[in-house]
Amino acid sequence: MREVPTPEPGSGDVLVRMTAAGMCGTDLHLHEGQFLANFPLTPGHETVGEVAAVIERLQSLAVVVKDRASACGAQLASHQTSSSPDSDANSAAVKKLRMISRALNGRLKDTMDALTELKRIADDALVLTREDDAGEGGDRALESLRARFAEAVENAEDAGLLTDRIPDVPGDDATASMDVDRTSAKAASTSTDPDAIDPTLERKLVAAGADLKSLADVVRRLREHERDVDARATLASEVRRLAANSPTPGIEPGTAPCEPTYSEDNFAYGSTPFATFWKVIEECPLLAAAMARMASCQQKEYGIFMHQRGFQVWGSSSGWLLFYAAFACKVAGVGYELLGCHVDFANELLYSMLNKLGKPPVFIKGDVLEIGDVECMPEPPVVWLTSQCWDQSLRSGVNDKLTKECVAGSLVVDYGEGVGLGGCADTWEKVSSTTAAVSWNPTQTFHVYRRKGLRTEADLSRWK
Repeated sequence: MREVPTPEPGSGDVLVRMTAAGMCGTDLHLHEGQFLANFPLTPGHETVGEVAAVIERLQSLAVVVKDRASACGAQLASHQTSSSPDSDANSAAVKKLRMISRALNGRLKDTMDALTELKRIADDALVLTREDDAGEGGDRALESLRARFAEAVENAEDAGLLTDRIPDVPGDDATASMDVDRTSAKAASTSTDPDAIDPTLERKLVAAGADLKSLADVVRRLREHERDVDARATLASEVRRLAANSPTPGIEPGTAPCEPTYSEDNFAYGSTPFATFWKVIEECPLLAAAMARMASCQQKEYGIFMHQRGFQVWGSSSGWLLFYAAFACKVAGVGYELLGCHVDFANELLYSMLNKLGKPPVFIKGDVLEIGDVECMPEPPVVWLTSQCWDQSLRSGVNDKLTKECVAGSLVVDYGEGVGLGGCADTWEKVSSTTAAVSWNPTQTFHVYRRKGLRTEADLSRWK
């Protein structure tokens, strides 16, 4: 046995990363010398995998284009604010920067559109492989998907989305080294471990009494599930089914229909590393104090469901943030998630670790606009919103619900401006901002908002 280098796909080729391989009788015959073969060889021809190189190539290009566009925008702002507007040289530079900025933004959109199309085709193939009765029709459909994928790659190449050269920002030497070469996709796929905990953080967690062993175990199992082909196929199938049953994308603000109507875009998957979760809490004293207060309260009165609802995740996926809170903060929370496959796995993982959890979280399948409950709390709740992929209608509905139901002192953690609480200056104030890595963005911004006002006797009597 030996490691072999990852092959580099040529023109018209697609690199497939193997995730599983079945053992066929042919492989056994080869091993026993009954069939002729040229050795050394890599056995296994009944395989399941995921397209790697093309998508990673486009991802790396998207990151570089975004960085270059940001540099261009910053330099354009600098020219407009610090230079004389009458200068001919400045005027020419501004004109060139504007032109490059428009071109970069257009290219970034085209790259993201190409990524979306490739992912859609891959999801179609995953769903198809889950259908046991596909038969010959399924084989033909898979062949059609292969042709569609090859055509999408060809179109991306024709549009210049896989070329190495990306326009420079004039006069900015820092961007000269940002050209993408053929190793960029490989570098993207071999980046640092997103779940690594540095020694400083580890010491803090140990001092706080966190269960690091169980935390590492649950993260490992969540990552394995995230990469599992069958799990991804199940996810894609449920997303398609929900979207197919939703004729009108989104939910009208202020309403709660019996049947949620969401577009497929509302179910984009991503994950937040533990170090990022901890950093958001650590950099916001109000949030850190609220989590500590909840842990103390639950220690004394655990078993009352309202105490668990003090920490909520709206769009809890497979339970990442809830497990982080349970093992690191000793806080049991509630996760609301519309996708049943996510809730099923979170509960399966929960049941397998009950002996490790003094205060286990709760995972509930349903629409947050219907069942999310932030009223009747003994203490102002903490609500974590995974709003990065929500459409505007859902964001508006969540904004309305939080503003209407949250009592003074409630804290909401959001990805970026998210549901728009930053625009509700009369009722919400931003108390903290943190920048940290998530699976889809190395510099994601998190904002923490606090509901303004003072708690009244009426607020306190709502839960008694």
